[in-house]
Amino acid sequence: MKYRTMTDMTLPGLHELRANWGWVLALGIALLVLGLLAITTSVVATLTTIVFLGCLLLIAGGFEIANAFRHGQYGGFWMHLLTGALDLFCGAILVAFPMAGAAALTFVLALFFLVGGTVRAATAVVMKLPNGVWAIVSGVIDFILGILLIASWPVSSLWFLGLLVGFGLAFRGFWWIAFAFAVRATEDHGAQGHAPSRA
Repeated sequence: MKYRTMTDMTLPGLHELRANWGWVLALGIALLVLGLLAITTSVVATLTTIVFLGCLLLIAGGFEIANAFRHGQYGGFWMHLLTGALDLFCGAILVAFPMAGAAALTFVLALFFLVGGTVRAATAVVMKLPNGVWAIVSGVIDFILGILLIASWPVSSLWFLGLLVGFGLAFRGFWWIAFAFAVRATEDHGAQGHAPSRA
């Protein structure tokens, strides 16, 4: 089976991407730099992430309460009102006490890694999944990560979320950079394909 690459297929809007591939590259570089900055200053990134999440919850809570009063006559008034109040409460707690929020979220993530890793590895062993070794390895890694986070908690809450955000931004930056060069390669390919032949 032959797979098509970006150099031999036409995507909607590909011409515009070719013309602006430099902006795509700049986006990738910016995300990569932000990711590396978050990794090197993981404590600051953790607190920033928690405060940002708190602000989002405050905004969502405000909209939810406003929606309850604007469209409450159609039903669900108390549901929207209570949901908005809960969002406002959680958002205020995160903004006022970002360290406590980071500690709570890190503990929840540690439990998620512990339980999820155990279930994933056990399922791969019991069900004898194809290529199950990778599921087992992934589950064991998650389990070990969960153990390490809990063993070093609450100190781990100072850096883990920021490190997670940093790696996410860095990998996304790498992807956009690779995509930008792939788009530029299609431009070069097209130019070579339409080059006049010499007699």
